[in-house]
Amino acid sequence: MRVDPVLLAASAAFAGACAFGSVVAVREDAPGEPFGIAIPLTVHSGIVVGWGAGVAAPWPMPVAALIAGTTAGRAERSAAPGYVSAGLGIACVAGTFIEPVTYRRRSWTPAIRAAIAVNLAASVALAAAGWRHATLGQRPC
Repeated sequence: MRVDPVLLAASAAFAGACAFGSVVAVREDAPGEPFGIAIPLTVHSGIVVGWGAGVAAPWPMPVAALIAGTTAGRAERSAAPGYVSAGLGIACVAGTFIEPVTYRRRSWTPAIRAAIAVNLAASVALAAAGWRHATLGQRPC
């Protein structure tokens, strides 16, 4: 079986967007505060422990997306990697909208604006690729 190239590309784009968002979050001091819940850690520490940041998903999400993207196609007709990827993409879109930094548009720097846009685009692409993989099924090669 071949790996689904569309799902793999979307997973890689999602991981890249998360890495970019992490760099921006540290540089611009954009802590993760979902629903306004703050933790007593620096932005860098929050990213390292898996809390994420205001413009970056927690690192377990892109790791899970890459695992799903690379395993899709190895099990005959398995839809699971697609559903995992779709769920991660949808969760990341929702996560973006529950972060207060998303609503503080006046405080956006060009880097924060770019991180939000790239994050949303990659998350939607991951969700769409995951859904496509899950619903079309993995065809034997």
